[in-house]
Amino acid sequence: MADIKFNALLFDTRSIQRYIYSGNLLRTNIGASYIVDRIFFDTLVKTLQEIFPNENFSSAQDTAWDSKQDEIAAWETMKSCCVAYIGGGNALILFKVDEEDKRREVVQKFTLKLLETRPGLKVGVAFGELNVTDGNLDMTPLYTELKKNQNSIFPAVNVPYSGLTLSCEINGEAANFCDTKFIVRPKEDANSEVRFYSQETAVKADMANDANKSLKERFNEIFKVKKSSVKMDEYEFPTKVDELGQKDGENYFAIIHVDGNNMGVKFRGCQNLTERRQLSREIRRKTEGAFADLLRRIIAAKNENLFADILNFKNEKILPIRPLILGGDDVTFICPANMAILFTKTLMESLNETTTENSPECTTQDAASKMDCCAGIAILPTAYPFFRGYELAEQLCDSAKKSMRAILPEDFNDKTNLTADDLKSCTSWLDFAILHGEQAPTLEQIRQREYTGTRGNLHFGPYQVCNKNKSRYNIENLLSCTTQFLNYKKPQPPKGTMAHGKIKELRGILQRGKDDTAKFLQQLELQGQKLPFVEDWKNCIKDLLWSEENSPRTPYVDAIELMDFYSPEVAEKWQSLQLP
Repeated sequence: MADIKFNALLFDTRSIQRYIYSGNLLRTNIGASYIVDRIFFDTLVKTLQEIFPNENFSSAQDTAWDSKQDEIAAWETMKSCCVAYIGGGNALILFKVDEEDKRREVVQKFTLKLLETRPGLKVGVAFGELNVTDGNLDMTPLYTELKKNQNSIFPAVNVPYSGLTLSCEINGEAANFCDTKFIVRPKEDANSEVRFYSQETAVKADMANDANKSLKERFNEIFKVKKSSVKMDEYEFPTKVDELGQKDGENYFAIIHVDGNNMGVKFRGCQNLTERRQLSREIRRKTEGAFADLLRRIIAAKNENLFADILNFKNEKILPIRPLILGGDDVTFICPANMAILFTKTLMESLNETTTENSPECTTQDAASKMDCCAGIAILPTAYPFFRGYELAEQLCDSAKKSMRAILPEDFNDKTNLTADDLKSCTSWLDFAILHGEQAPTLEQIRQREYTGTRGNLHFGPYQVCNKNKSRYNIENLLSCTTQFLNYKKPQPPKGTMAHGKIKELRGILQRGKDDTAKFLQQLELQGQKLPFVEDWKNCIKDLLWSEENSPRTPYVDAIELMDFYSPEVAEKWQSLQLP
C-alpha cells in the first residue's frame, strides 16, 4: 500500500475514574462504567452514520471476539470516512483529504449528543493529519495535540450548582432530576420517598440494568467460544456492595485495579495501523478471556459449596464478584475482602500464562499472548467512600509498577521493536492495603503514619506473582506464612504453632526495637512455639525478623494482617476445581 494522507480525529475519554466512581452507590458506578465502555461504539458511530449516511461502518462494531475482523483495514475501502479503531479509551477516525472537511461537524454533533444523553462525561479530541503506510506509523503528533488540549481545555458538562439549588446526595451536582419512578434507588430503599438527584446520576442509574444485561451477553458469547457449559442467565451480578457475600459482622469488601505493564511501549512496537488495531483487539480478548476463566472457577466453587463457610449469599444466584471496568489491559472489579488475594492472583496468573496458537483468544502477537500486569488491592469497610477506595487501589497499583520498573533494563522504554526476551523481562506485581476506618488520604501517608516502626518499614510488599525464581518478594511466601499463622484454628494444630494471642502480640513487638524482639523470640521458644518457616525469609529470622537491606523491612506484619482476609482451605481446593 502506498503512502496515503488522511485528515484525522483522535478522541479520548477524560477523567474516566472520577466519572465512574463519583458516588457511593454501586448501581450508578455500574451504569457509568457501561456508558464509558460503549460511548464510541454507540454515540460516536451513530453520529458518523448521520453525517455520512452512505458510508459502511460495519467494521466499527464491538466484535472483538471475531478474529476474522482483526486485519480489516477500513481506510482502504471507505468512501469519505472510516473508524480506524476503537480501543483503550481512544477512537481514531480518518477522513479523505480531497473531500469536504467535516471534522468540526462531527465533533459538534457528537459532543452535543453527549450533553443531551450522557451529562457529566468529558471527552477530548485532537485534529491532525496521519499517513497510513506499510512502514512505520507515527501517531505522536496526534497524541501530543490531545495532551495539549487536556491541559488547556476544560469542558463544562454539568448544570452549574448555584448554591441555592438542592445538591445531589450521590455526586454533589445540582439535583435537577425528580426520581418519580425510583430509577436511582429502589422504592424500598428510598422508603417510598420521591427524591431529587442530578441528571448525571439518573442517567447512570438508568443504564445499570442495560449494563448487567450486556455483561451477561458478553460472557455468554465468550463461554460459547470457549465451549463452556456455563449459562450466565442462571447467575446475577450484584448491584449493591453488601450483596457480595459478606457474612454478618464482616463489613469489608475489596476494590481491585489491574493494569497491563508497559502497554505504551508495546503499542509503539506496532509497524502500522493494522497491527495497532489487531493488537488492541487481541489484548481485549486476552483480558476478557482471563476474566471469563476466573468467573468459571468462581461458578465451579459455588457449585461445590466451596464458599459455604466463609460467604453468605442473600440470593444464591448472585456471584461474589462484579467487574466495573473490563476493557483492553485495564480491569477493575469488586469482591468480598476475604477473596481479594485469591481472585486477583488467579486473574494475574491467567493473564501471564502464554496463550496457545489454537486458543479461542486467537492471539498472534507476543504482547497479547502473554500479558504481565500489576495490581492494587484496597480492602475497606463497606461504607467507605467508593471514589477514595478506588484511588487507593490505583495508588497501590502504581506502587506495584514501581517495583516492576526497578528490575527492567535501563533502555526498555526507549525500544520500539520489542523481542520475546524484552517481554520476558517484565514481571507481575501486586500490592495491598487494609483500611479499618477513617485514615490518611494517600497511600504514602498511610504507610508513613501506620506502617513505620523503630527499625524500619512494617510493610514488606509489593509482591511478585508468577515468578518461578526464588525471591523473598514472591506472593507464595506471604501466603505460606499466613497459612501457618492460621494453623491455630485447626482442631489439632501442628506442634509449635503460635497461639492467636502471641501472633497479635508479635504485631506490636515489631514496632519496637531489637531488644524487645529478642526477648519475645526467647519467650516464644520457652513456650514451645515457633515462627512460621518460610525458606526465602531465612535471612529475616537471622536479623531478628527484619530484612538486611539499606531500607530495612519486615514481612511478618503483612502476613498477620492478611489472616482475616485469606482462607487457606478455599485456596487449597481452588486450583483443583473442574471448570464447567
